[in-house]
Amino acid sequence: MLRGFALFGVLLVNMYNFGATDPIYTGLADRVSFSVMRAFLETKSWRLFSFLFGLGFSLQWLRAEARGQPRVLRYLRRLVVLFLIGAAHALFYDGDILMLYAEFGLVLMVFWRVPPRLLLGIAVALLAIFPVGRAIQAYSVSQAPPVAEVEPTPAQREAKREARRRTHPYAVGSLVDVMRFNAQAVPPNPITESPFGPESQVAFLAMFLLGLYAGRRRIFGDLEANLPLVRSVFRWGFTLGLLGMAIERGLAFGWDYRIFGEARGSVPLELIGGIAFGYGSTALSMGYAGAIVLATRHPRMRRLVEPLGPVGRMALTVYLTQSLAFTTLFYGYGFGGVGRLGPFAVTVAALLIFAVQVAGCVWWVRRYRFGPVEWLWRGLTYLRLPKMRLSE
Repeated sequence: MLRGFALFGVLLVNMYNFGATDPIYTGLADRVSFSVMRAFLETKSWRLFSFLFGLGFSLQWLRAEARGQPRVLRYLRRLVVLFLIGAAHALFYDGDILMLYAEFGLVLMVFWRVPPRLLLGIAVALLAIFPVGRAIQAYSVSQAPPVAEVEPTPAQREAKREARRRTHPYAVGSLVDVMRFNAQAVPPNPITESPFGPESQVAFLAMFLLGLYAGRRRIFGDLEANLPLVRSVFRWGFTLGLLGMAIERGLAFGWDYRIFGEARGSVPLELIGGIAFGYGSTALSMGYAGAIVLATRHPRMRRLVEPLGPVGRMALTVYLTQSLAFTTLFYGYGFGGVGRLGPFAVTVAALLIFAVQVAGCVWWVRRYRFGPVEWLWRGLTYLRLPKMRLSE
């Protein structure tokens, strides 16, 4: 259910990347839709998804350890297959996350024997790299000769958007053109990317380690014993997360603070904004996790979140079909919506796509053991295709 919830956020944010973040959208519905996406889902969804990857790794290794089964070779095959699936996916959508997960899956093996408290400390320290780095960048900028910054006019922004619509491979290219353009994203190189962004790969690693910590602590393995902890995570996650998002949005409206891109404000502004967004996003993602876990403890609330379960069971299939759906919506060889849909229209489209996926997943899991891509992934990992139908 947690994974299913995170997948909706991943879908929505990925769709916004096709032009809906352009400041030209100034209507009330668009501004509200954008602020809701930025405050409640952007960064939080992939942080939750990454946390669950680290948790899944720990559960797999604990299970294999308890059964006395070999782990390393099977796990390496699993990562290799995941990387190849991600590489194929990246040819259609250059925002693929699977290759990065496969690469950092190797790093998690190094941390397997690290004590849980130390894992927690390392994760918290890694999250500090973004706000501290932004503050250092701001100081460097303040020491450099001032450069006049010219804000483009609405007419200039619209002209730039129109130029992209006429020339960008996504807008006018064929499938082959898109795949050729996206091939530059294969493979991703976590070493060369700057660690000073709010969605840097250092933050991904921090969330993997938090998931590994939760697995090593067996928090999800014995929920009854850990319910006080889950309630605390829920309360503090929402409190600190919403406070952090309120601070970031306040800085954005009052001081033109921009969380994405290079640092451009004062050192205190960048440090406060970075702490609010970096740690606030993590806290809010954990608050979501606590809320869904607690919802499953009550029959009425459980009925609301239960449809997310089949989506999470088929997470890899859902993630890939999401990309198939929104690239068809945006690319020139499909409906050509890139750069033409504002935040409100993109949000409506994402809700419709996800609703269809929820219905499809509920239908599928009543008949089959695995999603189609999960079935293939498992078969290549174990070198034996499992039975598919529940009746087998």
